[in-house]
Amino acid sequence: MQTNKMRGRPPKAKSTCTMCNESKHPLNYVLPTQNGKKEFCSVNCLAEFRKEYVKNGCANCDNIIKGTPVKQENQDSTPKKFCSAACLNKHQRKELSKKTVFGDVQVEHPFCTHGNSVFDWDSYLKETSSTAAPAYCFKQHEESPENEFKPGMKLEAVDPRNITSICIATVVGVVGPRIRLRLDGGDNKNDFWRLVDSSELKPVGYTEKKGGMLQPPLGFRMNGSLFPMFLVKTLNGAYYSPDTAFKSEPDTPTDNLFKVGQKLEAVDKKNPHLICVATIGDVDKNNIFVTFDGWRGAFDYWCSYDSRDIFPVGWCLKSSHPLQPPGNSHHKAVTGSRYSGGRPNGAQTSNVKQNLNDSMNLSPDSASDLETGIQESCSVFINHECKCGPFMDSSKLFELPKQLGPGLVQKVLKDTIQHLVNTAHDIQSVTTLMKKQGDSTCTITATYEGKSRVFKLPKIEKADEFWEYIKTLLEDLSCCKNLLSPALNVCSECKLEKNKNINVNEVITNDKKNIKRHGSPESSTPDEVTLITKMPRTNEPEMEAASSTTSTEGQSRLPVDPAEWSVEDVIQHINCVDIQLNTFADLFRKHEIDGKALLLLNSDTMMKYMGLRLGPALKLQNLINRIRPRRR
Repeated sequence: MQTNKMRGRPPKAKSTCTMCNESKHPLNYVLPTQNGKKEFCSVNCLAEFRKEYVKNGCANCDNIIKGTPVKQENQDSTPKKFCSAACLNKHQRKELSKKTVFGDVQVEHPFCTHGNSVFDWDSYLKETSSTAAPAYCFKQHEESPENEFKPGMKLEAVDPRNITSICIATVVGVVGPRIRLRLDGGDNKNDFWRLVDSSELKPVGYTEKKGGMLQPPLGFRMNGSLFPMFLVKTLNGAYYSPDTAFKSEPDTPTDNLFKVGQKLEAVDKKNPHLICVATIGDVDKNNIFVTFDGWRGAFDYWCSYDSRDIFPVGWCLKSSHPLQPPGNSHHKAVTGSRYSGGRPNGAQTSNVKQNLNDSMNLSPDSASDLETGIQESCSVFINHECKCGPFMDSSKLFELPKQLGPGLVQKVLKDTIQHLVNTAHDIQSVTTLMKKQGDSTCTITATYEGKSRVFKLPKIEKADEFWEYIKTLLEDLSCCKNLLSPALNVCSECKLEKNKNINVNEVITNDKKNIKRHGSPESSTPDEVTLITKMPRTNEPEMEAASSTTSTEGQSRLPVDPAEWSVEDVIQHINCVDIQLNTFADLFRKHEIDGKALLLLNSDTMMKYMGLRLGPALKLQNLINRIRPRRR
């Protein structure tokens, strides 16, 4: 009689190391790849695989080429290597399917020009009774540098949406001495233009030589852990930009020499592929207000006098770059202070509207209809001296630009919130405050707990609503209300507090003199007299630090032993010794650094666990070393 054997679970097959092919279980080292993952038995195997892949990696799959590679010869780039003919065929099919990848940007005449003729600047200057801004006012070369870039070339570029990151970019368009760039790993919605002599462009490998690391672009479409492998695969067999294509940046003019009413050529920030006829509408210290002739004021903007987006009259003609003419060929630009501050007001408003109506041949009704359809723009100034609250890292705040915008309200809102998130100690808490109100298609990205997350922002299109939202957000974050403001002003509240701290040092010095001369009980307490007489005579800053246990009226005097100090005592002492260290007060509160904790700190600990940079950490270390001898 035949009996059925009991069938159990089949034995688990042993995994094979990708590098050494040894069968081991388990394989503890995993490298995520584009087509799955590679498993390794040791760190050495993983490192060896990466090293070999850079030299002999297949351009189509993730395997190392063993034996003679199959090559695809290219006239303009380095030959690509494949592990087999099958991989070569797959790659060619992919390339054919993507043959129009640059079709939307490689256009011989991509811009609107002045009919079929060249724009006549001489006639236009006579017609408008205006003058051209002198060439020495601009941060541009007298002769435009040669553009050696070609579509498809790779280079390193600063991410315009996250200026602290350097990313791999691809040239997707070339016009005159300007190139259009797309960050690898991002989408095609955030292309940007740069001049070939821009300091933000570097050849591939520059960042690594300088000891830095390439970063994924803001909005990287893959998991962040895949970026190292994505980078290796992107650069393998890529078409690198030659070193000769990168030109030196021109010298910066020594001063702002622009005058109101002068003509120039300027990039349209809302349509950055366009360079248009423009006028200097206003001058304010190191900034100028650019207005576009024949177009409504929504396109105008403020910029620095040394901006690379403004050019002297005739630059486009010399550089073989298309020039966008005025909106109406008979339009006469209005000069003077009409655009003062970017917003005409009072009696000037009616004159501006009348001029626009006349120049565009619009009736008052149609003009008002157009005006209601224009989106508002705004600018945000970041006051680095203001208190940033417990959620923000003050050292990172100093790295942010002083101005965001001008631009559309929604765009400026996105940039502002993204910068705040990037400087946060506790990103999750900050994004939670924004998540409550988000309901628009405008989003920001944030990474915490090892995952990248997307958060929606509120739909705001008016400047008044924008500033109301910013005001509420700053209150929620416990920041100074003047941290973000519509104008570049010194915060009176934070400045007053700093002045008080400076006065503390003056009072301390006076008290010191009174103690030495009189030793009266009115000038100091007995404990303080004993403390000062027992301290060694050192230089003046150290004496001020030693005597900082005294305080102004209304403030409690510090205990003699630093180990007995509270968190606020520690902050008070730091402020008295060096007012610049006041920016780290919120950080000390967050980590609850009292006297005992302060005495245990060293520069390495502050840099590693508190996120301080080397300079501030060494300053605090020196301060701590000076108060340690006080302990009895």
